This record gives sequence, C-alpha cells and structure tokens, in this order.
Amino acid sequence: MPSSPTGLLADPGRLAALQQTNLLDTAAEEAFDRLARLAARLLDAPIALVTLVDRDRLFLKACVGLPEPWASARQLPLSHSLCQRLLVTGQPLVLGDVGADPLARGNRAIAEFGVAAYLGIPLRFGGQVLGSVCVADRQPRAWTDDDVAVLADVAGLVMTEIELRADLDTRRRVAVPSAGHGQPPADVGARPELERRLADLEASYQS
Repeated sequence: MPSSPTGLLADPGRLAALQQTNLLDTAAEEAFDRLARLAARLLDAPIALVTLVDRDRLFLKACVGLPEPWASARQLPLSHSLCQRLLVTGQPLVLGDVGADPLARGNRAIAEFGVAAYLGIPLRFGGQVLGSVCVADRQPRAWTDDDVAVLADVAGLVMTEIELRADLDTRRRVAVPSAGHGQPPADVGARPELERRLADLEASYQS
C-alpha cells in the first residue's frame, strides 16, 4: 500500500471503496448535515465537515461554517484540505496550532478560511480510509482527549449511516423478483437504532 498521501489518493482499492459508498457528488442530505451540526455544537467549533477524499478533490457530504462559494460548491481543492493526511496514519489528526505545523505550511485553508486549529477523525469503509469527520477553529486551541472522543462518537454515527446505505444498495441490486411484495425496506430495522444512538449522543453531552 502507498505510504504517502499522494500515492493513497489514487490507490485503486481506496477509490473502489469510495465509489461503493455511492456518495460522491450526491446532494446535501439532512442525515449528514445533522451530524455536522452536532459536531460543531458539541465541540463549540465554527467549522465542521463530513468529507470524502477523492483522487483530486475533497467532496463535502456535509459542511458547517464554510464561506461561499465553497459552501454551495460542496467541494474543495486538495490545496485547502488537511484531511488527506489521515489516509496515511488512519488515526485522529490533532492540530492545536495549524500555523505551527510544518506539514500544513502553505495550506490554503489557513488563509481563506482562517483555520487555526483542526481535529479530524478518519472514516473507514471496506478497510480503507475514505475521508473524515473534522472540526476547525479560527484560533489555536488545545484539543482534549474528551474532544477527540466526542468527535469519534460522531464519526461512528456517520459510518453507521454510510454502511447502512451501502448495505441497502447491495440488497437492492441482488433483490429477487419477489422483493417488494409487501416486504419492508431493508433499512427498516437499522434506521430506528441509528436514530436512538444519535439521540443518546446528543443527550449525553447536554449541559
């Protein structure tokens, strides 16, 4: 497997897993927007994103706090992204002072979005890191272990949503001709569980 962001961006296995999610270039959806808003609120962060790192861009499945035209375009050039660094480590990326990080030098997000602190949790699907749930602040910030744990909880809900949709797509493709004759949708059992987990997470962090 490639050991640099550049090599991993075009890795065939990773790109195949990314396509399997059927999320690239899809419209904004409340299920993901709600999780981005939750991350921003729980971490008191002005910017929160659910990202998918494509070969040459960052697709924003959900975003909070980005200026136009990026918020409407729902994608960023990789020159504005820190998320591709998670492809290599597969671990949370914790930057309390982005400007002091040598690997972030020259990143356009610092100047254009005022990003001074960044926290990202990788999204894994099919054994591949596809993107992240991340938050950013406009001033340096000492992220805590609790901050990382909170964002990891939100990322877990994002992955549940992604896996649920991928499973539903697979079921639809292989459905037998009798499917649809009074049978419930494939996600009818999983959707209430996802909603319960989201409600529990929101309640657990109420002040």
